[in-house]
Amino acid sequence: MATGKEFCGHLVPAVQWSGQDELFLQPVYIVPLEIFTTGLLARPEYKTVMAIVEAVGGRVSIVAAKNVPKIAGGEPKGRKLPVNVALDRAVSSAESAGVSEGREGWRALAGSSHVMARESEARACWKVWIRSGGSLVDTVTGKSFPVGELLGLLLPQEE
Repeated sequence: MATGKEFCGHLVPAVQWSGQDELFLQPVYIVPLEIFTTGLLARPEYKTVMAIVEAVGGRVSIVAAKNVPKIAGGEPKGRKLPVNVALDRAVSSAESAGVSEGREGWRALAGSSHVMARESEARACWKVWIRSGGSLVDTVTGKSFPVGELLGLLLPQEE
């Protein structure tokens, strides 16, 4: 597994923390994807998106390239979560998620997606969480989650 030493910087927060807040640093990979879709019922489409892969459990979320949070330099002081997903597995997971992106319902039968990850442009950084009582606050989105629910999101998924 990766050691976490290659992770640098953190996602720019929408919610700021103070010096006495307890912080948790979650390792994430940001992987650029190029997606080309074709189909019988739609015009061919080419788009560039970003996959944010959580390096603790491998969960992938796809966001438009313009909506990806910026990466700030430096590393806040806090407890680091373990890195359980290597970069090559993160890239593979991102490509798999890109293939199924936007292919819901019956239209998925009449089209195809071709995805290419730009592994050389992938970034590894930290996502900061603030512990507030019995909940954790995602500093990027500002959403609050109960600690127990968040553990389910972060733990590795069975494959």
